[in-house]
Amino acid sequence: MASLAGTVRSDSSDLPEVHPLGEAQRGLWFAQALDPENPVFNTGQVMEICDALDVERFTRAVGKVHAEAGSLSLRILDDNRQIIDPGTEPPLSILDLSQESDPAAIARSDIRRDMETPLDLARCSPALFRLYRLSKNRFWWYVRLHHVIADGFATHLILSRTAELYNRGAADTGPALSPFKIALEQDQLYRNSPQYTEDRTFWNDALKDMPDVAGIKPGPALTARSYHHEVQVVPVALAERLRDLSIALKTGWSDIVTALVAAYYARFVGQQDVTVGVAFMGRFGSPAARVPLMLMNILPVRLRVDEDRRLADWLAAAAATLAAARRHGRYRHEHIRRDLGLGGGQRRLFGPLVNVLPYEEDLRLDGATVTTERLGTGPVDDITFSFRGDPMRANLSVEIDANPDLYGMAEVRAHAERFLHFLDRAVETALADGTLADVPTVTDAEAAWLIGTLNDTGHAVEPLTLVEVIERAFTRHAGREALRFDGESLSYAELDRRSAALARQLIAAGAGPDRRVAMALPRSSELLIGLVAILRSGAAYMPVDLSHPAERIERMLARGMPVLALAPEGAVLGDVQVLAPSAWTSEPSSDLLPTVDPRDAAYVIFTSGSTGEPKGVLVEHRAIVNRLEWMKEHYGFSTDDVILQKTPMTFDVSVWEFFLSFFAGGTLVMAPPEAHKDPEWLARLIRENGVTTAHFVPSMLSAFLSEPKAQGLSLRRVFASGEELTADLRDRFHREISAELHNLYGPTEAAVDVSYWAASADDRSNPVPIGLPVWNTRLYVLDARLRPVPPGVAGRLYIAGVQLAREYVGRADLTAERFVPDPFHAGERMYDTGDMARLRPDGAIDYLGRLDNQIKLRGLRIELGEIEAAILSYPHVTQSVAILHQTGSDKRIVGYYVASPAVEEPSLRRHLERHLPDYMVPSLLVCLPAMPLSSNGKLDRNALPAPRFSAGRGEPPLPGTEQIVADLFASLLEPGEPIRRDDDFFALGGHSLLAVRLVQQLARVFGRDVGLGNLFRYPTVKRLAAHLDGEARVDDNGLQPVIRLNATDNDAPPLFMIHPAGGIGWCYGGYARALAGERAVWGIQADGLDPSRAQPESLEVMALQYARRIGEIAGARPVHLCGWSVGGIIAHAVANALVRSGHTVGCLAMLDSYPADCWRNEPDPGPDAGLKALLAIAGHDPDRLLDLPMTRDAVRDFLRRTESPLAALPEAAFEGIMRVVCGNNRLVRAHVHETYPGTILHVAAAPSGKRLLSPADWRAYAGAVREHRVPFIHAELTAAPAVEAVAPLLAAEMAAREDRGCN
Repeated sequence: MASLAGTVRSDSSDLPEVHPLGEAQRGLWFAQALDPENPVFNTGQVMEICDALDVERFTRAVGKVHAEAGSLSLRILDDNRQIIDPGTEPPLSILDLSQESDPAAIARSDIRRDMETPLDLARCSPALFRLYRLSKNRFWWYVRLHHVIADGFATHLILSRTAELYNRGAADTGPALSPFKIALEQDQLYRNSPQYTEDRTFWNDALKDMPDVAGIKPGPALTARSYHHEVQVVPVALAERLRDLSIALKTGWSDIVTALVAAYYARFVGQQDVTVGVAFMGRFGSPAARVPLMLMNILPVRLRVDEDRRLADWLAAAAATLAAARRHGRYRHEHIRRDLGLGGGQRRLFGPLVNVLPYEEDLRLDGATVTTERLGTGPVDDITFSFRGDPMRANLSVEIDANPDLYGMAEVRAHAERFLHFLDRAVETALADGTLADVPTVTDAEAAWLIGTLNDTGHAVEPLTLVEVIERAFTRHAGREALRFDGESLSYAELDRRSAALARQLIAAGAGPDRRVAMALPRSSELLIGLVAILRSGAAYMPVDLSHPAERIERMLARGMPVLALAPEGAVLGDVQVLAPSAWTSEPSSDLLPTVDPRDAAYVIFTSGSTGEPKGVLVEHRAIVNRLEWMKEHYGFSTDDVILQKTPMTFDVSVWEFFLSFFAGGTLVMAPPEAHKDPEWLARLIRENGVTTAHFVPSMLSAFLSEPKAQGLSLRRVFASGEELTADLRDRFHREISAELHNLYGPTEAAVDVSYWAASADDRSNPVPIGLPVWNTRLYVLDARLRPVPPGVAGRLYIAGVQLAREYVGRADLTAERFVPDPFHAGERMYDTGDMARLRPDGAIDYLGRLDNQIKLRGLRIELGEIEAAILSYPHVTQSVAILHQTGSDKRIVGYYVASPAVEEPSLRRHLERHLPDYMVPSLLVCLPAMPLSSNGKLDRNALPAPRFSAGRGEPPLPGTEQIVADLFASLLEPGEPIRRDDDFFALGGHSLLAVRLVQQLARVFGRDVGLGNLFRYPTVKRLAAHLDGEARVDDNGLQPVIRLNATDNDAPPLFMIHPAGGIGWCYGGYARALAGERAVWGIQADGLDPSRAQPESLEVMALQYARRIGEIAGARPVHLCGWSVGGIIAHAVANALVRSGHTVGCLAMLDSYPADCWRNEPDPGPDAGLKALLAIAGHDPDRLLDLPMTRDAVRDFLRRTESPLAALPEAAFEGIMRVVCGNNRLVRAHVHETYPGTILHVAAAPSGKRLLSPADWRAYAGAVREHRVPFIHAELTAAPAVEAVAPLLAAEMAAREDRGCN
């Protein structure tokens, strides 16, 4: 490949002048510094030039531009220094590929390689101009500019100036590019002007109460290594309408499209108050207008989207907001982020970025045609909507760039197509004086798929009633076993006979079609007989739980109006006649039973009501038959299936448990009362009865899987519903039980379940979907205006189809409110579930939680309003709020109330226990002086104080790396309280400059570049420490064999402190901090803390291992050793091992340690030795804690109450300590000392026991022993007062040994 041109560059012998970075440059430099290996900051484009190109003339033009644009020769040394360094590279390199067989492929490969190479801005040129000759009259001109020197307009200036110089040649009289110093001077003038302060005030006022910014897709908006790119050309007709609208509104078209991006974005995040990023050039009217440099700012423009306002008026108002933002547009978005306390890479200032590029078009070179391919426009954190071209020239396109870590390419294409459709319909609507509410979110094709295709569930089901199905089963399976309960078995024939007799008795008592009979029997054979009899009488059954408060039962009876009740002997249900099993007739009769219609009521189940009034849901036969027929066919139920009935009949899952076996001729096994709460009992029932099918609420399924007797069970299928089935629970199920697992979803108002998902062993969904609709059922995910939302967007879930309940009994108002007209099927209804959901791209539905005040707890649907009403019903309570508080997987109801001082919590709790089922009584009641209110006077739930179920302010940092990181956080941030493990550097006030300083300090302490990006990825003490220790994991427990105990970059000989009997070196943290100013302190910890590591065979082997690790850290430097208690014995052996290996040992210090001889014949310390060692490590004398039981739970609770970091130890660590204590006891007793040739500094504690121990005992094993006594007992030697006295002694001893050459 031959070069066709040389260098065109002016010479200068001056030393390079150092310039500061511009404000915009500094932001880009910092972004690149966060991720120095990321090439996405390279912007680039290739221009194909065909026909005649004068290469020599083109080269001169490029050279002239290079001479005019000093920014092309910049070297950026750090965040505030840059120099112009012309270097030796030619402005334009020319590669002749015309003789190659595939020149385009070679050029493409070369270009790709350059674009994918990150630049070292201090050493590499930020600009590259390369001309590839592909043939005689075909060239590619490749231009790559690092974003730190060029924004989009700067690139346009450089390219258009090149074309201008080429076209004019020697006759050029056009304005040259402006020197980049002008932009830097303008920055400085602005920072010192009143305008700077005015702009800052404007943005603080505009954004001060801005709601949290969410992305179109959830997840951290962190710059990726590349981005997805999609282009949609705006049709000419739409461009013309956009132009017409712009003229009609006297508003720039760019403001119209920017506002409509905000409106589109609002649809995805479900907010009307949204903030979008708007690219602002900040050039026009400025002396820096023609400076080719990065000057662009991003303005966080906040818009209130009003869908009911005339769209044209709203667009005009949005344009005014944009104009005001531009008037204050020089104030940098980085500064706004800092002012708002949004430091850290995961805190958003704005949602999508909008970039309007009306100046971009292909270059015009005399005698040639030019087409442009853009290769990269800089980093994309989330998603960018770019508008390139101008509708006035009918050459407009919409481009979507998106972060591949958040969006798939298919999603990006969908957004491009969907937004273009949204833009088209919005412009049309605005011209027709409509509102945004009239504009659909999805395309016509998407709407057809969402409403039609996904709900194509039509299936012919014979128009039967539940009664007809049951009676067919009696005929077809008369001799088969229908029911098994507590040793009793009923055949289908016997069930037929007994239920028919009771049905006739019920009819005689007033039962019949669309009348109700209350059922209040416990699980028993009589319960199933009674349910079947009620149905055969033509009536609907109405479950009543006699354990519920009497007042609630009375309200249910008043609303449901049963004609009689089947209940135990002696039960009283208000004025309702009770028919106990002892009074049931079993005499056969020839009287015909009534004919039941599919539209007759089958059952009424009461659910929690928001006003405190339970709601009775009436379900017809045709609805439940559809549900059960689908289940039988879909899951292949047959005569040999055995179904477990364990769900309380007041929960609608019981309906299919009771009646599904009739559809297939199988057997129903009914669990005894209360067995549904006992996993061991259930496991025995399943195993002994050969159960093939069972249902579990997920929380109960979790408890069931923890039951040892459930391990290895084999069933055909298990169904889960009532709560969210987590991916973790799904996977755990398949590890423990052999069965299919199916996730079902549905409200009581739609015949139990309306969707299904096979949560199989190979399913990797997370979250586990609620799935797809069952037969003859439609599921819609709609927004607040009943418009379909796209896949991936949260919306409200609606249900339509045959399974809908008829009504809420006696509540026509509530029925009309929740069962609304189906806008997609005239004359039909749909049910508003009040649930949030999201469609996946494959059409399956993810459940996202409740929209209203209704919750599900342990599978039970609860209206928090009912709890609030019960609290308010207590005298002198004036306000109440109930919430569901969740910590991890633990969910509890909390009730807040405002009351007079006369109200006592125990009395209020007793009142609630009388009026509410036990599962609805709050776990915690909190009395407030007043309810927190928002600015509009409404209750602010987010401002309610966090419930305190137990004391605690967060865990303190673990010794080692966590403590070092915490100390560095504290030194930079100066917080008012101690740093905790989960404290976030940026949430505590850290910003970009402090982040740089922290990374520099970490580098000095740890000897390696931590990287700014890692601080943003791991901003908490715990996560950053885990990353520094080699793995980006959050479960690091500080039990590594060697831990760093302080933060210092001092290169003095380090001190290594050897663990005591328990194997943990955390107890030396006080000494490490006291000595941090002069040397590094390391803790040596026992291998045996990790169950995967074998314990050493002898103390000599242990000492050799420790000596090897110490040597690797210290290198050629001398080392100092110290050990407390057993740690001193080990330190003595380590010192000998180091000396034997030729390593220099300075100070060997012992904190009240005595030779192994003293312990050889002592009795075994007992089973609680490990717990006592743990207390000692925590700084407590176990012999003084006489009232503390030596059990794990008691010791752990004591450590938690004293805020010891040891309380955070996992169970495996507790096991490790027990193991190490036993092992060290054995090793010490077997150890025989060698003589250490140096001096031992012995710190002797005050006597505290019966044994007389003396430092002199070491004289047989050392060259000399220097004794120092302190007024602290043995267990207190790591506590703060002892550290204060002993640390200076250690410091002086180490310094003295170093002065003497460590001899």
